Amino acid sequence: MRSFLVAGLLVLCCFNSARAQTAEKSPGWHGTIGAGPVFFPRYVGSKELVALPLPIAYVDYDDWFYVNLFRAGAYFWSSQDRKKAIGFAIEPRIGFKSNDGRRLAGMQTRRSSLQGGPTFDWEGDFGSLSVGYLTDLSGASRGGYLDVLFDKPLLKDERWNVSGVLEIARLDSKIDNYYFGVRPGEVTPIRPLYQAGAATNVTLWLAGQYNLTKQYALMFGANTTRLGGAAANSPIVERREVPLFYIGLGWNLGGR
Repeated sequence: MRSFLVAGLLVLCCFNSARAQTAEKSPGWHGTIGAGPVFFPRYVGSKELVALPLPIAYVDYDDWFYVNLFRAGAYFWSSQDRKKAIGFAIEPRIGFKSNDGRRLAGMQTRRSSLQGGPTFDWEGDFGSLSVGYLTDLSGASRGGYLDVLFDKPLLKDERWNVSGVLEIARLDSKIDNYYFGVRPGEVTPIRPLYQAGAATNVTLWLAGQYNLTKQYALMFGANTTRLGGAAANSPIVERREVPLFYIGLGWNLGGR
């Protein structure tokens, strides 16, 4: 079930974070859509990686709807030049079951959740900046976080389109404790009681594509998230750095 949720969310959430495009762009869908293996930890903090063959896409629709990896959204206001916009975004958080790892044995299930909230996006010559506050819409943790994301194009020509992303997320104690805390009924001789406080996670991304032809492209991406201290110190965390990477073959819809 968890793998199915990941697959479904990535269908929605594997798209480019850069929103604003030039006025000359034709209406409709733009970007690249494809498929390939996506590698990620079995749960956040696990050393074990799993791989799923999933859709991989970077697309937008008429500059008002977008989805990026782990985030989808739509804009309800934008400036005349479309360089500034206010919208609403959603993104998933993946939970775990007790059989997802050795350190989780005997623990209660932590449900996957859907986070959502308002965002302000701004595109300039330096790159794209997005600031938002997302809360738990599904009622799992009932927490939220402030999220700041900066996207910088690194290389763009007829063949290459590569960008780097820095994301800083300040998670409140409710969401951090839900996914990284150890409850009284879950204590064992090797897993002490633990209450996680607020924490700041930092993620670095490198993503892009190489256009094999005008129609087809090789898509690739990798990130690593460094968990904040309150999460990293949890007895269920095996590794503080959380990786994710993918590679796939895509079809160009245009506009990139």
